[in-house]
Amino acid sequence: MKKFLLALSCLLLSLSGYSQIVSYNGQYFKIDTLYPLYDIPSHNKGLSYPWEITYGPDDSLWITEAHRYRIWKIHPGNKGNRILLDLSALATFDYYKMPNGYPPPQGGLMGLALHPQLLSGKPFIYVALVYDVYPASGSPNNSNCAGSGSITNQPCYFKTKILRYTYNTTTHTLGSPTIVMDQLMGSNDHNSGRLKVSPVPESDGNYHLYYTIGDQGAGQFNNGLRTNNAQNKDVYEGKVLRLNTEDDGDPDDGAYSPWIPNDNPVVNSVSGKVNAVYSFGHRNAQGLVWAHIGSKYILYNSEHGDKSDDEVNVITPGGNYGWPKVAGMCDDNYTTSDANPNNDKLANQTITDEKSFCIANNVQEPLFSFFNVSGNSIPSSSSSNYTWPTIAPSSIDYYDKVYIPGWTNSLLVTSLKLGMYRLKLKADGSAVDSSSTAQITDTIPYLHEYRIRDLAIAPTGDTLFLAIDSSGSTSGPTGGFSGRTVATKTPGHILRMVYLPAPLESQRPPVIPRNKKINTTLVFPNPATNHLEVLCRDLLQQPFHVSLYDVSGRSLLTEIFSSSHFMVWLENIPPGLYIFSMLDGNGVQVTTQKILVLRH
Repeated sequence: MKKFLLALSCLLLSLSGYSQIVSYNGQYFKIDTLYPLYDIPSHNKGLSYPWEITYGPDDSLWITEAHRYRIWKIHPGNKGNRILLDLSALATFDYYKMPNGYPPPQGGLMGLALHPQLLSGKPFIYVALVYDVYPASGSPNNSNCAGSGSITNQPCYFKTKILRYTYNTTTHTLGSPTIVMDQLMGSNDHNSGRLKVSPVPESDGNYHLYYTIGDQGAGQFNNGLRTNNAQNKDVYEGKVLRLNTEDDGDPDDGAYSPWIPNDNPVVNSVSGKVNAVYSFGHRNAQGLVWAHIGSKYILYNSEHGDKSDDEVNVITPGGNYGWPKVAGMCDDNYTTSDANPNNDKLANQTITDEKSFCIANNVQEPLFSFFNVSGNSIPSSSSSNYTWPTIAPSSIDYYDKVYIPGWTNSLLVTSLKLGMYRLKLKADGSAVDSSSTAQITDTIPYLHEYRIRDLAIAPTGDTLFLAIDSSGSTSGPTGGFSGRTVATKTPGHILRMVYLPAPLESQRPPVIPRNKKINTTLVFPNPATNHLEVLCRDLLQQPFHVSLYDVSGRSLLTEIFSSSHFMVWLENIPPGLYIFSMLDGNGVQVTTQKILVLRH
Protein backbone atom coordinates (compact mmCIF):
# COMPACT_ATOMS: atom_id res chain seq x y z
CA MET A 1 0.00 0.00 0.00
CA LYS A 2 2.83 2.40 0.88
CA LYS A 3 4.54 1.72 -2.46
CA PHE A 4 1.26 2.39 -4.26
CA LEU A 5 0.76 5.72 -2.47
CA LEU A 6 4.34 6.76 -3.19
CA ALA A 7 3.99 5.92 -6.87
CA LEU A 8 0.65 7.73 -7.03
CA SER A 9 2.01 10.87 -5.38
CA CYS A 10 5.02 10.95 -7.76
CA LEU A 11 2.69 10.58 -10.73
CA LEU A 12 0.46 13.40 -9.52
CA LEU A 13 3.47 15.66 -8.98
CA SER A 14 4.81 14.99 -12.47
CA LEU A 15 1.48 15.61 -14.13
CA SER A 16 0.11 18.60 -12.32
CA GLY A 17 2.94 20.31 -10.45
CA TYR A 18 1.91 22.76 -7.79
CA SER A 19 -1.88 22.96 -7.43
CA GLN A 20 -4.28 23.87 -4.66
CA ILE A 21 -7.78 25.17 -4.08
CA VAL A 22 -8.11 28.20 -1.84
CA SER A 23 -11.06 30.14 -0.52
CA TYR A 24 -11.18 33.87 0.20
CA ASN A 25 -14.27 35.66 1.42
CA GLY A 26 -16.48 32.73 0.44
CA GLN A 27 -15.09 32.53 -3.11
CA TYR A 28 -13.06 29.59 -4.41
CA PHE A 29 -10.01 29.63 -6.66
CA LYS A 30 -7.73 26.97 -8.07
CA ILE A 31 -4.06 27.92 -8.10
CA ASP A 32 -1.56 25.98 -10.18
CA THR A 33 1.84 26.51 -11.76
CA LEU A 34 2.07 27.83 -15.30
CA TYR A 35 5.87 27.90 -15.18
CA PRO A 36 8.12 26.06 -14.41
CA LEU A 37 7.03 22.67 -15.75
CA TYR A 38 7.72 20.20 -12.99
CA ASP A 39 8.21 17.28 -15.39
CA ILE A 40 11.23 19.06 -16.90
CA PRO A 41 13.99 19.01 -14.25
CA SER A 42 15.92 21.90 -15.79
CA HIS A 43 12.84 24.13 -15.46
CA ASN A 44 11.89 23.47 -11.86
CA LYS A 45 13.72 26.43 -10.33
CA GLY A 46 11.55 29.16 -11.79
CA LEU A 47 12.58 32.40 -13.46
CA SER A 48 15.23 34.74 -12.14
CA TYR A 49 13.03 37.46 -10.63
CA PRO A 50 10.06 37.73 -13.03
CA TRP A 51 9.14 41.42 -13.14
CA GLU A 52 6.48 42.18 -15.75
CA ILE A 53 3.63 39.92 -16.84
CA THR A 54 1.27 41.18 -19.56
CA TYR A 55 -1.54 39.37 -21.37
CA GLY A 56 -1.08 40.06 -25.07
CA PRO A 57 -3.63 40.23 -27.90
CA ASP A 58 -1.99 37.06 -29.29
CA ASP A 59 -3.28 35.09 -26.27
CA SER A 60 0.20 34.82 -24.82
CA LEU A 61 1.74 36.07 -21.61
CA TRP A 62 4.71 38.39 -22.17
CA ILE A 63 7.11 38.28 -19.23
CA THR A 64 10.37 40.01 -18.35
CA GLU A 65 13.02 38.21 -16.31
CA ALA A 66 14.72 41.00 -14.38
CA HIS A 67 18.11 39.60 -13.43
CA ARG A 68 18.80 37.55 -16.56
CA TYR A 69 17.47 40.23 -18.94
CA ARG A 70 15.22 37.89 -20.92
CA ILE A 71 11.77 38.32 -22.46
CA TRP A 72 9.59 35.22 -22.32
CA LYS A 73 6.32 34.17 -23.91
CA ILE A 74 4.19 31.61 -22.11
CA HIS A 75 0.90 30.15 -23.29
CA PRO A 76 -1.76 30.67 -20.59
CA GLY A 77 -3.47 27.37 -21.39
CA ASN A 78 -1.11 24.64 -22.55
CA LYS A 79 1.94 26.06 -20.68
CA GLY A 80 4.12 26.20 -23.78
CA ASN A 81 7.01 28.62 -23.26
CA ARG A 82 10.04 30.05 -24.99
CA ILE A 83 12.58 32.83 -24.63
CA LEU A 84 11.62 35.50 -27.12
CA LEU A 85 14.67 37.72 -26.68
CA ASP A 86 17.82 37.74 -24.54
CA LEU A 87 18.92 41.31 -23.77
CA SER A 88 21.76 40.44 -21.39
CA ALA A 89 24.34 41.63 -23.96
CA LEU A 90 22.91 45.16 -23.67
CA ALA A 91 24.05 45.40 -20.04
CA THR A 92 27.71 46.29 -19.53
CA PHE A 93 27.74 44.21 -16.34
CA ASP A 94 26.74 40.75 -15.17
CA TYR A 95 23.98 41.15 -12.59
CA TYR A 96 25.47 38.32 -10.53
CA LYS A 97 29.11 39.45 -10.89
CA MET A 98 29.09 43.19 -10.42
CA PRO A 99 32.40 45.04 -11.00
CA ASN A 100 34.42 46.44 -8.09
CA GLY A 101 32.09 44.93 -5.53
CA TYR A 102 29.26 47.33 -6.49
CA PRO A 103 25.75 46.33 -5.43
CA PRO A 104 23.55 45.43 -8.40
CA PRO A 105 20.86 47.84 -9.59
CA GLN A 106 17.33 47.43 -8.31
CA GLY A 107 15.32 45.77 -11.05
CA GLY A 108 17.41 45.07 -14.15
CA LEU A 109 15.10 44.34 -17.06
CA MET A 110 11.91 45.90 -15.74
CA GLY A 111 8.78 47.09 -17.49
CA LEU A 112 7.35 45.88 -20.79
CA ALA A 113 4.39 47.41 -22.65
CA LEU A 114 2.60 46.30 -25.81
CA HIS A 115 1.17 48.78 -28.29
CA PRO A 116 -2.65 48.41 -28.40
CA GLN A 117 -2.37 47.86 -32.18
CA LEU A 118 0.37 45.24 -31.88
CA LEU A 119 -1.37 42.93 -34.38
CA SER A 120 -2.96 45.62 -36.52
CA GLY A 121 -0.29 47.90 -37.93
CA LYS A 122 1.73 49.06 -34.92
CA PRO A 123 3.76 45.95 -33.94
CA PHE A 124 5.71 47.67 -31.19
CA ILE A 125 6.76 46.59 -27.71
CA TYR A 126 8.60 48.81 -25.24
CA VAL A 127 11.01 47.71 -22.52
CA ALA A 128 12.93 49.49 -19.75
CA LEU A 129 16.26 48.24 -18.45
CA VAL A 130 19.26 49.28 -16.39
CA TYR A 131 22.15 48.90 -18.84
CA ASP A 132 25.30 50.55 -17.50
CA VAL A 133 27.12 51.44 -14.29
CA TYR A 134 29.05 54.68 -13.89
CA PRO A 135 32.83 54.36 -13.43
CA ALA A 136 34.83 55.27 -10.33
CA SER A 137 35.88 58.63 -11.79
CA GLY A 138 34.11 61.50 -13.52
CA SER A 139 30.73 62.96 -12.63
CA PRO A 140 28.73 61.29 -11.30
CA ASN A 141 31.02 58.50 -10.18
CA ASN A 142 30.94 55.39 -8.05
CA SER A 143 34.24 55.93 -6.24
CA ASN A 144 32.63 55.13 -2.90
CA CYS A 145 29.82 52.86 -4.09
CA ALA A 146 31.76 49.70 -3.22
CA GLY A 147 32.21 50.83 0.38
CA SER A 148 29.85 50.13 3.23
CA GLY A 149 26.85 52.03 1.93
CA SER A 150 25.09 52.41 5.26
CA ILE A 151 28.24 54.05 6.67
CA THR A 152 29.55 56.19 3.83
CA ASN A 153 26.12 57.26 2.55
CA GLN A 154 27.59 57.40 -0.93
CA PRO A 155 25.24 56.81 -3.88
CA CYS A 156 25.59 54.13 -6.52
CA TYR A 157 24.91 55.45 -10.03
CA PHE A 158 23.58 53.46 -12.99
CA LYS A 159 22.07 54.24 -16.39
CA THR A 160 18.60 53.22 -17.56
CA LYS A 161 17.04 53.30 -21.02
CA ILE A 162 13.75 52.66 -22.78
CA LEU A 163 13.81 50.71 -26.04
CA ARG A 164 11.21 49.97 -28.68
CA TYR A 165 11.25 46.68 -30.60
CA THR A 166 9.23 45.62 -33.61
CA TYR A 167 7.40 42.31 -33.37
CA ASN A 168 7.38 40.22 -36.56
CA THR A 169 4.00 38.51 -36.58
CA THR A 170 5.19 35.98 -39.16
CA THR A 171 8.43 34.80 -37.55
CA HIS A 172 7.27 35.72 -34.02
CA THR A 173 10.56 37.45 -33.26
CA LEU A 174 11.61 40.87 -31.98
CA GLY A 175 13.94 43.12 -33.96
CA SER A 176 14.72 46.67 -35.07
CA PRO A 177 15.61 48.07 -31.62
CA THR A 178 15.10 51.83 -31.35
CA ILE A 179 16.18 54.03 -28.45
CA VAL A 180 13.29 56.01 -27.02
CA MET A 181 15.32 57.45 -24.14
CA ASP A 182 18.69 56.51 -22.69
CA GLN A 183 21.05 58.03 -20.13
CA LEU A 184 18.19 58.07 -17.63
CA MET A 185 19.51 57.91 -14.10
CA GLY A 186 19.49 54.55 -12.35
CA SER A 187 20.28 53.35 -8.86
CA ASN A 188 20.54 50.35 -6.62
CA ASP A 189 17.25 51.53 -5.09
CA HIS A 190 13.93 52.98 -6.30
CA ASN A 191 14.24 52.72 -10.09
CA SER A 192 10.46 52.10 -10.38
CA GLY A 193 10.38 51.04 -14.06
CA ARG A 194 6.74 50.41 -15.02
CA LEU A 195 5.61 51.08 -18.62
CA LYS A 196 2.07 51.51 -19.97
CA VAL A 197 0.66 52.68 -23.32
CA SER A 198 -2.58 54.66 -23.32
CA PRO A 199 -5.37 52.27 -24.43
CA VAL A 200 -6.82 54.67 -27.01
CA PRO A 201 -5.50 57.68 -28.95
CA GLU A 202 -5.42 60.76 -26.76
CA SER A 203 -6.61 64.31 -27.51
CA ASP A 204 -3.75 64.87 -29.97
CA GLY A 205 -4.80 61.78 -31.92
CA ASN A 206 -1.81 59.70 -30.79
CA TYR A 207 -1.08 56.89 -28.38
CA HIS A 208 1.43 57.73 -25.65
CA LEU A 209 3.87 55.74 -23.51
CA TYR A 210 3.98 56.32 -19.74
CA TYR A 211 6.99 55.41 -17.60
CA THR A 212 7.52 55.58 -13.85
CA ILE A 213 11.00 56.52 -12.66
CA GLY A 214 11.74 56.54 -8.94
CA ASP A 215 13.62 58.95 -6.69
CA GLN A 216 16.69 56.66 -6.82
CA GLY A 217 16.45 55.95 -3.10
CA ALA A 218 17.71 59.46 -2.40
CA GLY A 219 17.92 60.21 1.32
CA GLN A 220 18.09 56.64 2.61
CA PHE A 221 20.63 53.87 3.14
CA ASN A 222 23.71 54.19 0.91
CA ASN A 223 21.95 56.91 -1.10
CA GLY A 224 21.54 59.02 2.03
CA LEU A 225 23.54 61.96 0.61
CA ARG A 226 22.02 61.76 -2.85
CA THR A 227 19.90 64.80 -3.80
CA ASN A 228 16.21 64.02 -3.88
CA ASN A 229 14.86 65.49 -7.13
CA ALA A 230 11.24 64.34 -6.90
CA GLN A 231 10.08 67.99 -6.59
CA ASN A 232 12.49 69.27 -9.28
CA LYS A 233 10.54 69.23 -12.54
CA ASP A 234 13.72 69.63 -14.61
CA VAL A 235 15.14 66.28 -13.47
CA TYR A 236 13.73 62.89 -14.48
CA GLU A 237 13.71 61.35 -11.01
CA GLY A 238 10.59 60.72 -8.90
CA LYS A 239 8.31 61.22 -11.90
CA VAL A 240 5.79 59.72 -14.27
CA LEU A 241 7.06 60.45 -17.79
CA ARG A 242 4.87 60.76 -20.89
CA LEU A 243 6.46 59.86 -24.23
CA ASN A 244 5.55 59.29 -27.84
CA THR A 245 5.15 55.74 -29.08
CA GLU A 246 6.68 56.83 -32.41
CA ASP A 247 9.17 59.50 -33.44
CA ASP A 248 7.06 62.60 -34.15
CA GLY A 249 9.60 64.12 -36.56
CA ASP A 250 10.77 66.96 -34.33
CA PRO A 251 14.49 67.79 -34.74
CA ASP A 252 16.71 65.85 -32.36
CA ASP A 253 18.20 68.41 -30.01
CA GLY A 254 19.90 65.88 -27.76
CA ALA A 255 17.03 66.01 -25.26
CA TYR A 256 14.86 63.35 -26.94
CA SER A 257 12.55 65.89 -28.60
CA PRO A 258 11.22 63.40 -31.21
CA TRP A 259 9.94 61.23 -28.38
CA ILE A 260 8.46 63.98 -26.16
CA PRO A 261 4.83 64.96 -26.90
CA ASN A 262 4.46 68.65 -27.70
CA ASP A 263 1.40 68.92 -25.43
CA ASN A 264 3.09 67.66 -22.25
CA PRO A 265 2.20 69.73 -19.16
CA VAL A 266 5.70 70.67 -17.90
CA VAL A 267 8.28 73.08 -19.39
CA ASN A 268 11.97 72.88 -18.54
CA SER A 269 12.91 75.99 -16.56
CA VAL A 270 16.27 76.36 -18.33
CA SER A 271 15.60 75.49 -21.97
CA GLY A 272 12.00 76.71 -22.05
CA LYS A 273 11.03 73.54 -23.94
CA VAL A 274 8.38 71.02 -23.04
CA ASN A 275 9.96 68.06 -21.27
CA ALA A 276 8.85 64.47 -20.59
CA VAL A 277 7.40 65.05 -17.11
CA TYR A 278 3.72 64.19 -16.74
CA SER A 279 3.53 64.19 -12.93
CA PHE A 280 6.05 64.60 -10.12
CA GLY A 281 6.60 64.20 -6.38
CA HIS A 282 6.77 60.38 -6.54
CA ARG A 283 8.91 58.10 -4.37
CA ASN A 284 8.89 54.67 -6.03
CA ALA A 285 5.84 54.05 -8.22
CA GLN A 286 6.08 50.48 -9.51
CA GLY A 287 2.40 50.20 -10.47
CA LEU A 288 0.64 51.91 -13.38
CA VAL A 289 -2.66 51.06 -15.08
CA TRP A 290 -5.32 52.63 -17.27
CA ALA A 291 -8.98 52.03 -16.39
CA HIS A 292 -12.00 52.72 -18.59
CA ILE A 293 -14.74 53.82 -16.18
CA GLY A 294 -17.93 55.21 -17.62
CA SER A 295 -16.91 57.55 -20.42
CA LYS A 296 -13.47 58.30 -18.94
CA TYR A 297 -10.03 56.76 -19.00
CA ILE A 298 -8.30 57.11 -15.64
CA LEU A 299 -4.59 56.54 -14.98
CA TYR A 300 -3.89 54.98 -11.55
CA ASN A 301 -0.55 54.26 -9.93
CA SER A 302 0.60 52.37 -6.86
CA GLU A 303 3.59 53.67 -4.98
CA HIS A 304 5.86 52.53 -2.16
CA GLY A 305 5.72 54.73 0.91
CA ASP A 306 8.41 55.08 3.52
CA LYS A 307 7.51 53.63 6.94
CA SER A 308 3.77 54.00 6.31
CA ASP A 309 1.34 55.26 3.67
CA ASP A 310 1.92 53.22 0.53
CA GLU A 311 -0.23 55.04 -2.01
CA VAL A 312 -2.78 54.46 -4.77
CA ASN A 313 -3.14 57.66 -6.80
CA VAL A 314 -5.12 59.04 -9.71
CA ILE A 315 -2.44 60.54 -11.97
CA THR A 316 -3.30 63.88 -13.55
CA PRO A 317 -1.28 66.07 -15.97
CA GLY A 318 1.22 68.20 -14.07
CA GLY A 319 0.08 66.81 -10.71
CA ASN A 320 2.29 67.11 -7.63
CA TYR A 321 2.09 64.04 -5.36
CA GLY A 322 4.09 65.52 -2.50
CA TRP A 323 7.19 63.39 -2.00
CA PRO A 324 9.56 63.97 -0.21
CA LYS A 325 7.65 66.67 1.70
CA VAL A 326 4.52 64.57 2.20
CA ALA A 327 3.88 60.85 2.65
CA GLY A 328 0.32 59.71 2.03
CA MET A 329 -2.39 62.10 3.16
CA CYS A 330 -1.87 65.78 3.98
CA ASP A 331 -2.43 65.05 7.65
CA ASP A 332 0.83 65.91 9.45
CA ASN A 333 1.52 62.33 10.52
CA TYR A 334 5.08 63.30 9.57
CA THR A 335 6.04 66.44 11.47
CA THR A 336 8.45 67.77 14.07
CA SER A 337 5.57 69.26 16.06
CA ASP A 338 4.75 66.12 18.03
CA ALA A 339 6.72 64.13 20.59
CA ASN A 340 7.58 61.18 18.35
CA PRO A 341 11.12 61.49 16.87
CA ASN A 342 10.43 58.70 14.35
CA ASN A 343 8.26 60.90 12.12
CA ASP A 344 10.48 63.99 11.94
CA LYS A 345 12.03 63.21 8.54
CA LEU A 346 11.24 61.90 5.08
CA ALA A 347 14.13 61.03 2.76
CA ASN A 348 16.49 62.49 5.36
CA GLN A 349 14.71 65.88 5.14
CA THR A 350 13.12 67.46 8.21
CA ILE A 351 9.35 67.78 7.87
CA THR A 352 7.74 70.55 9.87
CA ASP A 353 4.25 70.75 8.37
CA GLU A 354 2.77 68.51 5.66
CA LYS A 355 -0.52 70.40 5.52
CA SER A 356 1.06 73.76 4.72
CA PHE A 357 3.18 72.26 1.97
CA CYS A 358 0.11 70.59 0.46
CA ILE A 359 -1.84 73.85 0.37
CA ALA A 360 1.04 75.91 -1.01
CA ASN A 361 1.92 73.35 -3.71
CA ASN A 362 -1.52 71.96 -4.64
CA VAL A 363 -0.53 68.42 -3.66
CA GLN A 364 -2.79 65.64 -4.92
CA GLU A 365 -3.77 63.35 -2.04
CA PRO A 366 -3.87 59.59 -2.68
CA LEU A 367 -7.05 57.73 -3.47
CA PHE A 368 -6.07 55.19 -0.81
CA SER A 369 -3.23 54.64 1.64
CA PHE A 370 -1.73 51.35 2.90
CA PHE A 371 -1.84 52.27 5.76
CA ASN A 372 -2.52 55.71 7.12
CA VAL A 373 -1.52 55.85 10.80
CA SER A 374 -1.15 58.66 13.33
CA GLY A 375 2.16 60.40 13.85
CA ASN A 376 2.61 58.75 17.22
CA SER A 377 2.42 55.32 15.52
CA ILE A 378 5.19 55.89 12.95
CA PRO A 379 7.86 53.26 13.73
CA SER A 380 11.59 53.77 14.08
CA SER A 381 13.75 53.33 10.99
CA SER A 382 15.79 50.80 12.94
CA SER A 383 12.76 48.58 13.54
CA SER A 384 12.01 45.62 11.30
CA ASN A 385 10.31 46.70 8.08
CA TYR A 386 8.20 43.56 8.44
CA THR A 387 6.30 45.39 11.16
CA TRP A 388 5.80 48.70 9.38
CA PRO A 389 2.23 49.63 8.33
CA THR A 390 3.03 49.12 4.63
CA ILE A 391 2.40 46.44 1.99
CA ALA A 392 5.19 47.32 -0.52
CA PRO A 393 2.88 47.65 -3.56
CA SER A 394 4.66 46.22 -6.59
CA SER A 395 2.01 46.66 -9.31
CA ILE A 396 -1.60 47.58 -9.95
CA ASP A 397 -4.26 46.36 -12.37
CA TYR A 398 -7.92 47.08 -13.03
CA TYR A 399 -10.64 44.41 -13.11
CA ASP A 400 -13.41 45.46 -15.49
CA LYS A 401 -14.83 41.98 -16.12
CA VAL A 402 -18.06 40.48 -14.76
CA TYR A 403 -17.00 36.87 -14.27
CA ILE A 404 -16.01 36.97 -10.58
CA PRO A 405 -18.97 38.20 -8.50
CA GLY A 406 -18.36 41.51 -6.78
CA TRP A 407 -15.04 42.21 -8.47
CA THR A 408 -16.20 44.46 -11.30
CA ASN A 409 -14.70 47.97 -11.06
CA SER A 410 -11.92 46.94 -8.67
CA LEU A 411 -8.24 47.79 -8.46
CA LEU A 412 -5.96 44.84 -7.77
CA VAL A 413 -2.76 45.82 -5.95
CA THR A 414 0.02 43.25 -5.61
CA SER A 415 2.30 43.31 -2.60
CA LEU A 416 5.87 42.26 -1.90
CA LYS A 417 4.92 41.68 1.74
CA LEU A 418 1.32 40.49 1.77
CA GLY A 419 0.25 38.98 -1.55
CA MET A 420 -2.54 40.98 -3.21
CA TYR A 421 -5.30 43.40 -2.22
CA ARG A 422 -8.53 44.23 -4.00
CA LEU A 423 -9.95 47.75 -3.76
CA LYS A 424 -13.56 48.05 -4.85
CA LEU A 425 -14.09 51.47 -6.42
CA LYS A 426 -17.08 53.75 -6.41
CA ALA A 427 -18.96 53.93 -9.69
CA ASP A 428 -16.98 56.91 -11.00
CA GLY A 429 -13.59 55.54 -9.93
CA SER A 430 -12.82 58.54 -7.74
CA ALA A 431 -12.66 56.73 -4.39
CA VAL A 432 -12.68 53.33 -2.72
CA ASP A 433 -16.19 52.10 -1.91
CA SER A 434 -16.19 51.87 1.88
CA SER A 435 -19.41 49.84 1.80
CA SER A 436 -17.72 46.97 -0.09
CA THR A 437 -16.26 45.41 3.05
CA ALA A 438 -16.71 45.71 6.78
CA GLN A 439 -12.98 46.31 7.24
CA ILE A 440 -12.11 49.00 4.73
CA THR A 441 -8.78 49.73 6.44
CA ASP A 442 -7.72 46.16 5.68
CA THR A 443 -9.26 46.20 2.20
CA ILE A 444 -9.83 42.68 0.89
CA PRO A 445 -6.59 40.67 1.19
CA TYR A 446 -5.63 37.70 -0.94
CA LEU A 447 -2.66 35.37 -1.25
CA HIS A 448 -0.81 36.49 1.86
CA GLU A 449 1.69 33.65 1.52
CA TYR A 450 3.22 35.07 -1.65
CA ARG A 451 5.58 37.88 -2.65
CA ILE A 452 3.89 38.98 -5.88
CA ARG A 453 5.72 41.22 -8.34
CA ASP A 454 3.02 41.66 -10.99
CA LEU A 455 -0.25 40.23 -12.29
CA ALA A 456 -2.20 39.97 -15.52
CA ILE A 457 -5.92 39.33 -16.06
CA ALA A 458 -7.31 37.01 -18.74
CA PRO A 459 -9.73 38.69 -21.17
CA THR A 460 -12.41 36.25 -20.00
CA GLY A 461 -12.06 37.55 -16.44
CA ASP A 462 -11.96 34.10 -14.84
CA THR A 463 -8.17 33.81 -14.45
CA LEU A 464 -5.36 35.83 -12.89
CA PHE A 465 -1.70 35.22 -13.73
CA LEU A 466 0.80 36.06 -10.99
CA ALA A 467 4.55 36.64 -11.22
CA ILE A 468 6.14 35.54 -7.94
CA ASP A 469 9.39 37.18 -6.91
CA SER A 470 12.41 34.94 -6.39
CA SER A 471 13.05 36.12 -2.81
CA GLY A 472 12.42 39.01 -0.45
CA SER A 473 15.92 40.38 -0.70
CA THR A 474 15.35 43.73 -2.38
CA SER A 475 16.96 46.84 -0.96
CA GLY A 476 15.30 49.28 1.35
CA PRO A 477 11.77 49.15 2.76
CA THR A 478 10.56 46.93 -0.11
CA GLY A 479 12.63 44.09 1.26
CA GLY A 480 10.24 42.64 3.82
CA PHE A 481 7.97 39.69 3.26
CA SER A 482 5.13 38.23 5.30
CA GLY A 483 6.31 39.61 8.63
CA ARG A 484 8.46 36.55 9.24
CA THR A 485 10.99 35.72 6.51
CA VAL A 486 12.39 36.80 3.14
CA ALA A 487 11.36 33.43 1.70
CA THR A 488 8.22 33.20 -0.45
CA LYS A 489 6.15 30.30 -1.68
CA THR A 490 6.90 29.19 -5.26
CA PRO A 491 9.82 31.62 -5.86
CA GLY A 492 10.27 32.68 -9.48
CA HIS A 493 7.09 30.92 -10.55
CA ILE A 494 4.27 32.07 -12.78
CA LEU A 495 1.01 31.04 -11.15
CA ARG A 496 -2.46 30.69 -12.61
CA MET A 497 -5.41 31.50 -10.34
CA VAL A 498 -8.79 30.38 -11.74
CA TYR A 499 -12.11 31.36 -10.19
CA LEU A 500 -14.35 28.39 -9.41
CA PRO A 501 -18.06 29.21 -9.33
CA ALA A 502 -19.48 28.12 -5.97
CA PRO A 503 -22.43 25.71 -5.76
CA LEU A 504 -25.85 27.12 -5.06
CA GLU A 505 -26.26 28.11 -1.42
CA SER A 506 -29.40 25.96 -1.30
CA GLN A 507 -27.20 22.91 -1.87
CA ARG A 508 -25.07 23.64 1.20
CA PRO A 509 -25.98 22.68 4.76
CA PRO A 510 -26.46 25.60 7.13
CA VAL A 511 -23.94 26.46 9.84
CA ILE A 512 -25.67 25.53 13.09
CA PRO A 513 -25.17 28.14 15.85
CA ARG A 514 -23.32 26.79 18.86
CA ASN A 515 -24.94 27.40 22.21
CA LYS A 516 -22.71 25.53 24.64
CA LYS A 517 -19.03 25.36 25.50
CA ILE A 518 -16.87 22.49 24.25
CA ASN A 519 -13.45 21.35 25.41
CA THR A 520 -12.25 19.65 22.21
CA THR A 521 -12.13 20.92 18.64
CA LEU A 522 -14.48 18.81 16.51
CA VAL A 523 -14.12 18.18 12.77
CA PHE A 524 -16.97 16.20 11.18
CA PRO A 525 -18.37 14.32 9.31
CA ASN A 526 -15.62 11.81 8.53
CA PRO A 527 -15.87 10.37 5.90
CA ALA A 528 -17.01 13.62 4.28
CA THR A 529 -18.68 14.36 0.95
CA ASN A 530 -18.98 18.05 0.13
CA HIS A 531 -18.08 19.78 3.40
CA LEU A 532 -16.49 19.60 6.84
CA GLU A 533 -17.99 21.31 9.86
CA VAL A 534 -15.59 22.62 12.51
CA LEU A 535 -16.48 23.44 16.11
CA CYS A 536 -13.54 24.99 17.96
CA ARG A 537 -12.87 24.51 21.61
CA ASP A 538 -13.14 27.63 23.74
CA LEU A 539 -10.44 30.24 24.39
CA LEU A 540 -8.51 29.70 21.14
CA GLN A 541 -6.85 32.70 19.47
CA GLN A 542 -8.38 33.64 16.12
CA PRO A 543 -8.11 33.70 13.13
CA PHE A 544 -7.82 30.00 12.35
CA HIS A 545 -5.64 28.78 9.47
CA VAL A 546 -6.97 25.61 7.87
CA SER A 547 -5.13 23.49 5.29
CA LEU A 548 -5.93 20.23 3.52
CA TYR A 549 -2.98 18.15 2.26
CA ASP A 550 -2.89 15.09 0.03
CA VAL A 551 -0.78 12.03 0.84
CA SER A 552 2.25 13.54 -0.93
CA GLY A 553 2.14 16.60 1.31
CA ARG A 554 0.82 19.05 -1.31
CA SER A 555 -1.53 21.72 -0.03
CA LEU A 556 -4.84 21.51 -1.92
CA LEU A 557 -6.83 23.96 0.15
CA THR A 558 -6.02 26.81 2.50
CA GLU A 559 -8.53 29.01 4.27
CA ILE A 560 -8.62 31.55 7.08
CA PHE A 561 -11.61 31.80 9.44
CA SER A 562 -12.47 34.37 12.07
CA SER A 563 -15.22 32.33 13.70
CA SER A 564 -15.21 29.46 16.18
CA HIS A 565 -17.80 27.57 14.12
CA PHE A 566 -17.38 27.29 10.35
CA MET A 567 -17.69 25.12 7.25
CA VAL A 568 -14.87 23.97 4.96
CA TRP A 569 -16.27 23.22 1.50
CA LEU A 570 -14.90 20.24 -0.40
CA GLU A 571 -16.83 20.40 -3.67
CA ASN A 572 -13.63 20.78 -5.71
CA ILE A 573 -11.60 18.20 -3.79
CA PRO A 574 -11.45 14.79 -5.54
CA PRO A 575 -12.20 11.61 -3.56
CA GLY A 576 -9.29 10.36 -1.51
CA LEU A 577 -7.47 10.40 1.80
CA TYR A 578 -6.31 13.79 3.10
CA ILE A 579 -4.70 15.40 6.13
CA PHE A 580 -6.70 18.21 7.77
CA SER A 581 -4.49 20.71 9.65
CA MET A 582 -5.59 23.71 11.71
CA LEU A 583 -3.49 26.40 13.39
CA ASP A 584 -4.73 29.10 15.74
CA GLY A 585 -3.97 32.81 15.42
CA ASN A 586 -0.63 32.33 17.20
CA GLY A 587 0.48 29.64 14.77
CA VAL A 588 -0.06 26.86 17.33
CA GLN A 589 -1.34 23.53 16.03
CA VAL A 590 -4.95 22.98 17.12
CA THR A 591 -5.63 19.66 15.42
CA THR A 592 -4.36 17.33 12.70
CA GLN A 593 -6.68 14.62 11.40
CA LYS A 594 -6.97 12.15 8.53
CA ILE A 595 -10.08 12.90 6.47
CA LEU A 596 -11.60 10.58 3.89
CA VAL A 597 -13.50 12.34 1.08
CA LEU A 598 -16.12 10.25 -0.72
CA ARG A 599 -18.52 10.94 -3.59
CA HIS A 600 -21.93 9.28 -3.79
